[in-house]
Amino acid sequence: MPQLYALQLERILSRGYSADETLALLWHGSKDELAARIDPEPTWERLLTYAAEHWANVEAAVRGGYRFSFLTVGGLMSLLAIKFRKREETDYRFTGERIEGLRLTGSELALLRSMVPAYWAFIPAEAADAEALAVEAGEDAVPDAERMVEIAIAMMP
Repeated sequence: MPQLYALQLERILSRGYSADETLALLWHGSKDELAARIDPEPTWERLLTYAAEHWANVEAAVRGGYRFSFLTVGGLMSLLAIKFRKREETDYRFTGERIEGLRLTGSELALLRSMVPAYWAFIPAEAADAEALAVEAGEDAVPDAERMVEIAIAMMP
């Protein structure tokens, strides 16, 4: 799914709308309604036009998930903010080349990996450091899917 439309779709989903409610907003809603109910900043008309022209793809994305066809570093940072509530300088550092120090649960990491194009590399923190942090944080009894992992994300050359 193209970055612009996927990020707008994530804005709707992050507000807690179900798949059916999201699709109804896209099918029957207006740009003014989306601005009032979701966020006044984006230009919603483009998403509504895209949804009308590519309804089957939008419906499949809302109901079953999607993968970005192309994702810039700015788009990745927006996705982290919208979907995972992770902010630069609070939850990770951006070095100009890569995102470092990002902590996600195992299930969040799996979801993020499934969404981003394959040219993004996920680099785990040093295994010893990650294990020490987990023990220090008392995460021994946490299931793998919910255990926090620290990663860096970089675009492969």
